[in-house]
Amino acid sequence: MDSSRKSWLSRLGIVVIAAILVETISIVQFRRIHSIMEVEMDTRSHMALLSMQDRIGHMLDMTEGTMRENMLYLKFRLNDPDSIFRAMEYLIDDNTDVVGGGICFVPYYFPEKGRLYEPYAYKDGDTIYVEQIAGEDHDYTQNPFYIKVVESGRPDWSDPYLFETDSTRCLTSYSYPIKDEKGRVIAVCDLNVDVSWMGESLNAHQHFPSSFGMILTKDGRLVAGPPPSRASASMVEQAMELLRDEEESTSSSEMSVKTIRMKRDPYWQIAQVFKKDEVFADMRRMGLQQLLFILLGLAILFFMVNRFARSEKKLRDASERQARINGELEVARKIQREMLPESFPDGIYGLLEPAREVGGDLFDFYRRDGKLFFCIGDVSGKGVPSAMLMSVIHSLFRMVSQRIESPSGILKILNEQLCQGNDTNMFVTFFVGTIDYYTGRLRYANAGHDKPFLLSEGVSLLPAKSNLPLGVFPETLFEEQSLQLSPGCSLFLYTDGLTEAKHSGKQLFGRSRVQARLQEALSSGLDARQTVVSVFDEVRGFMGDAAQRDDLTMLLVQYNPSELVREHIDLKNHQEELSRLSDFLKGFCARVSLEQKLGLSLRLAAEEAVVNAISYAYPEGKEGLVSVYADSDRREVRFTIVDSGVPFDPTAVVPGDTRLDAQERPIGGLGILLTRKIMDSVSYSRKEGKNVLTLTKNIV
Repeated sequence: MDSSRKSWLSRLGIVVIAAILVETISIVQFRRIHSIMEVEMDTRSHMALLSMQDRIGHMLDMTEGTMRENMLYLKFRLNDPDSIFRAMEYLIDDNTDVVGGGICFVPYYFPEKGRLYEPYAYKDGDTIYVEQIAGEDHDYTQNPFYIKVVESGRPDWSDPYLFETDSTRCLTSYSYPIKDEKGRVIAVCDLNVDVSWMGESLNAHQHFPSSFGMILTKDGRLVAGPPPSRASASMVEQAMELLRDEEESTSSSEMSVKTIRMKRDPYWQIAQVFKKDEVFADMRRMGLQQLLFILLGLAILFFMVNRFARSEKKLRDASERQARINGELEVARKIQREMLPESFPDGIYGLLEPAREVGGDLFDFYRRDGKLFFCIGDVSGKGVPSAMLMSVIHSLFRMVSQRIESPSGILKILNEQLCQGNDTNMFVTFFVGTIDYYTGRLRYANAGHDKPFLLSEGVSLLPAKSNLPLGVFPETLFEEQSLQLSPGCSLFLYTDGLTEAKHSGKQLFGRSRVQARLQEALSSGLDARQTVVSVFDEVRGFMGDAAQRDDLTMLLVQYNPSELVREHIDLKNHQEELSRLSDFLKGFCARVSLEQKLGLSLRLAAEEAVVNAISYAYPEGKEGLVSVYADSDRREVRFTIVDSGVPFDPTAVVPGDTRLDAQERPIGGLGILLTRKIMDSVSYSRKEGKNVLTLTKNIV
């Protein structure tokens, strides 16, 4: 009786200890979740603020770029006051965000036009109207923006204001000084940008019903806020009151305000406001539910402890052994899964079927700079060790091929890394290739792997020299080969698990059966996926009930340049050629079907690079050509600018520091900064006595 009572008390003690432990964990977890939700709220706010900052900054950059891009065009027409109307019409037509603009000349700059002269252009739908709006009833010399720019001689952004004829339309103006040859300000050119979209955009996708965003000027005046349906005027005023005393993010008992200030003129402040009771409402409900589950769990725990106390140790030992085995296999499976590409584009398909839970085969592919990089490999051995080494080789391939294009160079570094500390003497057969989608050139190198099949008009083995596998000798040299592919050509790569598959009679599947199956697929016009699956079905049918003895991997890549768009123009090194360049780039962007804003950005980057080449590639007075090549495969856009001028690497120029004042900044550097910001890749080379600058942008 005493023993039974002690056993019961012991079990009850376990439940009590568990209750204390669970409650402690719950408290810690509750606080942890609270902290995580605060971090999540901060992260969401920061991402939303950064996104809005980038969008506003892009609008400002595009407007300033439009002004700079067309300033030379404007200055050429300062001798003819009537031609300025056409210049202003061209200026505002170059930027979709700009709705109007004018040039305010200093008094009596054109005596024949009187004291004041302000050619003004504005958009009304798809039509642009121009007129001279200055007069005694509109004396722009009294306007603060004009006075400030004339006195400082520097550009300036105005605070947003309501359009005179439309109280719902909010504008901001960018004013830019036009100077004569002596550096005197002779006019102020301003572009009016529609910013009515900012409030709606900032509040379009809020995470909570009452959360909202605001944009304020640098002195705290509201520029854009939420609609009344989302937040009342008193709520907005309360949030602004919190910000008046704080430069950074702040909060009260009711709300939390996160802010970010633009790091450039006009230094607007973007704020995100959350109501705390909304943010943590789900957490409070979860806390109550968790308490109920804890009580239920403790009751179940007491029942289980009381019933299974005598077999507890046996069950625990068995559970631990099973968990350890499952954990090891799950880690191995995860390594195997993460190695494989997640999706396959048209013309590419791969398949990996391990002989055990995990295997030592691998394949990979990805696109970079207009080229397809691909590989296939087979690690010696099977099971978890091979899978681990496979993961290392896969990571090394991705890392090395990001900076080296040569297949032989990739194999050299992989081999050196694999030979270091290879005490288990494991080796890897490996095949690496690259296909240039713009030229159809295949470059490849083989490290002891089976020769791939080339599918063209027929099926044949690719003439690939074997070389030694990876991991044998660190000083091994790998010979690189190349081949010109025709459109529609394919490579079928595989591991020996395909050709050495056996049926119950111990006969090998063999290379001839693979070739015959590929010939049938080629004759039937099967695509990449259908071809690989048909070979897999064939070998599975051949094996019958026989167990798979080795990992089986296949990869098919096809060269199909049907989506390529390639255009070219030769320009003389004269400024007059810029209009031809602009038409060429506009036409190319239209043929590639680029979204309007992306097309404008790419044109700006390309024109900046070409203008530099036209202006500085050749010595003054020397005639020369600047060739521009525009290529796209619907996944990326590439501009190549070639000239025969003096050697000059623009990528080596230190970008200008836009945080400095104009007087403190050294001349130059802003163009390459803008180009790098827009493009994903900017590279330079000197080939055959020519400067070659390549700009690349991913569009998918």
